[in-house]
Amino acid sequence: MKGLFFLICLSLIAGAIVFQQTSDGSGYILISLANTSIEMSFWTGVFLLVAGLIAIWLVMRVIVGIFHLLTGGASRVMSVSSKTVQKRTARGLVEFIEGNWKQARDHLTRSASKAEYPLINYLAAARSSYELGDEEEAFDLLYKAEQVSPDSGLAIALTQARMLLSDRKYEQCMANLERARKIAPKHPVVLDLLKETYIQLADWRALQNLLPELRRNKILQEGELEQLEYRIHEALLIKAGNQGKLQTLEEGIASIDREWQAAPADLRKKSSLYSVYIDQLLKIGAESSVESHLRKELKRNWNEHLVAVYGRVRGSDVRKQLLVAEHWQQERPGNAVLLLTLGRLCLRNEEWSRARDYLESSLKLRKDPETYAELARLLAHLGEHETSTHYYQQGLLMTTDRLPDLPMPTESKALSQPLSGQGQGQGGDDSAASGDYQRASG
Repeated sequence: MKGLFFLICLSLIAGAIVFQQTSDGSGYILISLANTSIEMSFWTGVFLLVAGLIAIWLVMRVIVGIFHLLTGGASRVMSVSSKTVQKRTARGLVEFIEGNWKQARDHLTRSASKAEYPLINYLAAARSSYELGDEEEAFDLLYKAEQVSPDSGLAIALTQARMLLSDRKYEQCMANLERARKIAPKHPVVLDLLKETYIQLADWRALQNLLPELRRNKILQEGELEQLEYRIHEALLIKAGNQGKLQTLEEGIASIDREWQAAPADLRKKSSLYSVYIDQLLKIGAESSVESHLRKELKRNWNEHLVAVYGRVRGSDVRKQLLVAEHWQQERPGNAVLLLTLGRLCLRNEEWSRARDYLESSLKLRKDPETYAELARLLAHLGEHETSTHYYQQGLLMTTDRLPDLPMPTESKALSQPLSGQGQGQGGDDSAASGDYQRASG
């Protein structure tokens, strides 16, 4: 209240002073412009000046108000448009995750030009187009992604590599991954995709060179790394064996031995990988070398599979080979596999009676189709055809699944009945058929 009273008093005093000055009529203002002149009292000029300033202020306020009104409306429109773009992008990404490729591509491409981060739209839309089989559009979208985000070469290369890998275009995929590896040499996704591509290309040497990087960057668990390392050296041994068939025996043996020695020591201790190594030597006909290797290996590590292989190969001294196996038999009596091997080594030394004894002893311990077949073959050459046929039948029955229980004809009924398809009144044909049947049965 005091402030308002003071303001009223001040206004009255100022008004009185102004009235006094204007009433005196003292002073004037003369404005001359070319041939025109304007004359007015001083206070009239002051009044007009103040009024003009007030008018200018009011006009500026109106202009500023209109400007704020227009910009506010535009901002609201832009906000609504931005929310629409965000919703469309989000919907497109959800469709992409769900595998609805067409809907995902449509939503993402429509909102890409106005999206805050269009790179995401273009990458996901490119993958969607690729899944729909439209490779041209997919690569066009990747090109647009590169244009809007030149610094995202890694993301673009990885997206393209994944598409090519899923489409089994391994060579093109490899080119993209090499480009990505130059950008990020230790990136885990790059290394993992390289691993998968090398496996599909069966490029085991390149995968062997990549293995230290996979281990160093912990791309795989330790167990997975061990399995992959085993697979690499197994494949390299097989490759050396295949190449060895095209080389001389000495070159082939050297090539296979080189791959074997290149394998880590802990892998060379695995009997499964050692068996692969032996198989490759056998593949190129290096039986003498295999016999020597097996003799040393079985002295260190007993393995029945390798014992069976030992009985199949011909060493440089077959007599010594038999003596070695007999020494094993003293240490391991009653081993069916070793007895089969001894039987075969006796056959190689042309000791027929001992071979028969060993094979029969093996069958007493374990019924095995291979042993049956080996003994049947020996007996056939010894002239014991009936017994040989019996053993062949026993071995054959073991190699087939158990037959169902079905009624079978007796031999007398089978011989007395005509064959299927033969009618009465064709006695001559029936007799001939019956004779053929009897000869076949005999």
